[in-house]
Amino acid sequence: MSSRHPTPKGVPASAADQALRPVSAELSRLTARDLWLIDLLDEHQVLATEHIASLGFTSLHTARNRLALLHQRGVLARFRIHVPAGTQPYRWCLGYLAACYLAERDGRPVPRQATVQARVDRLSARSDLQHLLGANGFFVDLAYHARHNTGTALNAWWSETGIRRRNATGDGLRPDGYGHWQHDGRHRQFWLEYDRGTETTKRVIAKLDGYARLHRVLQYDHAICIRMQTLRQENELHTRLTTHPAVTGGLLTVASMSGHGHPAGTVWRIAGSDPSRRWRLAELPSPGASP
Repeated sequence: MSSRHPTPKGVPASAADQALRPVSAELSRLTARDLWLIDLLDEHQVLATEHIASLGFTSLHTARNRLALLHQRGVLARFRIHVPAGTQPYRWCLGYLAACYLAERDGRPVPRQATVQARVDRLSARSDLQHLLGANGFFVDLAYHARHNTGTALNAWWSETGIRRRNATGDGLRPDGYGHWQHDGRHRQFWLEYDRGTETTKRVIAKLDGYARLHRVLQYDHAICIRMQTLRQENELHTRLTTHPAVTGGLLTVASMSGHGHPAGTVWRIAGSDPSRRWRLAELPSPGASP
């Protein structure tokens, strides 16, 4: 944060200086975990209370208390959607002071408070909000598992917007997330496709053409991990995968899970392998290797 001299007595402070005063005062009250949370929400846009508790707190009660305090101080914003008050956990995103802090840190113009509120309103009204929360929840499950199980680690987690910001896939291909999972010395990088049952199998299959082009050019060996809702949808997907040239030709490793299993568990079905066998995420083979 850049230092600023006080405005001389009798000289009106600029609007920018007036906006920065509460930010500077608030910074001295933010903990390292608060700053971590701001960075987390900057990358992933919105998380539920339970997500945040799983990622960085010892209990849900402690998380609720800290989040409520940060909201009261204007650091975070929160909302509930389409249900009577009190019946749904809050969804959390960046508030005005957090947005000001990030702008100052990154050398960008300090936003207007109305601009930040408009961003919160747009986020709460997104038609794909449940999809975004579901994809984030997938990675939260992995991160929580790593917190409580030695030998495991979620070494990287990029959101859809983070992938675009890093230009990791070029134009036209938008994975729901990227992860780097580690388990007992095994490493698996993967793209996530999170399906809430709203996309046809044909559309899911069509995305593989984009991954095939990307992997052919950049020589990636990332697995394509497709999180589906039901076993019926998963079986239909694998029927189509048996004839996809990127799968049969060994260019892509495509795996799926369905139901309520944990993504770190033995839940992944590899396209082209024995349909009765499931694999751990870290065990998914590189393209062209025998599972």
